[in-house]
Amino acid sequence: MATWRNLAVGALRLNGAKNIVSGRRRNARDARRPLTLLGLI
Repeated sequence: MATWRNLAVGALRLNGAKNIVSGRRRNARDARRPLTLLGLI
């Protein structure tokens, strides 16, 4: 689980997120957002 959390934090930081907690919450609301963030869509 720590690996997935670190991946999420790293991806948010690379995309310029200032507040990691709000970025994680925002991505949790829509299943497509994390995939877009990682460049998979």
